[in-house]
Amino acid sequence: MQKPLRAPLAGLVAFTLANVVSNLLFFQLGAPILFDPDIQSAKVIDVLFEMAPRPLMFENGPLYMAYGLGVGAIHGLVFMMIEPALGQTRLQRGLRFAVVLWALMALYFEFHTPFNMFREPLMLVGLELFFWVFVVLAEGLVLSFLYGPSRHDPATASE
Repeated sequence: MQKPLRAPLAGLVAFTLANVVSNLLFFQLGAPILFDPDIQSAKVIDVLFEMAPRPLMFENGPLYMAYGLGVGAIHGLVFMMIEPALGQTRLQRGLRFAVVLWALMALYFEFHTPFNMFREPLMLVGLELFFWVFVVLAEGLVLSFLYGPSRHDPATASE
């Protein structure tokens, strides 16, 4: 399969898996801490669980997932554009893409939304940034392995 087709498909699979990892970490494993009203910002709890309309992921899961598939496909295309600079092996490229995602996506999101807008305590922002490491590792590694060999590898240039 040609890389311009494989990249968005790999991205949507990887992003979907990362979304599952995210939900397990944030809404299952981390829930007793992240949603404890004694330490969590009341704004976070209100926005997620009490205010109407509730977040789209709770109100219309299929629409939320459809949007996520689009985001994943775009992540796959971005990966395709920069993958030669990420390293020679699939493992190197997956790990380095995870670093890019964490630095450009997770770090900004945690600063802008939970910390800035919802006044989430720094301790919880730190825990969430730690969780994000596993989310972006899942996405980066799965995307890289599904994408396959580098398009600039002479042995596989015809792929």
